[in-house]
Amino acid sequence: METERSALAASLKEKFELDIPDGFSEQEIKLNLEKRLAYLLERNPEEFFQLLYRIDIPERQLQVALQEENALAVLADMVYHRQLDKVKTRLYYRGQSDGKTVDDELGW
Repeated sequence: METERSALAASLKEKFELDIPDGFSEQEIKLNLEKRLAYLLERNPEEFFQLLYRIDIPERQLQVALQEENALAVLADMVYHRQLDKVKTRLYYRGQSDGKTVDDELGW
């Protein structure tokens, strides 16, 4: 679980330039994500939409979320869970590779 949290924090820091101190709760992370999304939407809408596309938020879900009264909170929740799913998947497959990296397995 701690590995998931640190990997999630690293992922959010990389993609959203968020600094997430140890001990932050899920709600605090989502609140920081919401603030960052609001900033991006206001200052650079093109980057906002590109970022959501890159992290694989489906366009249809994005359109529905933007119609909500609390759209940024809904989007922050979606981003949080999508990034967490990615982290869990990476950790799962990293454990399946018996210590080999993808590069090792694909090496000629």
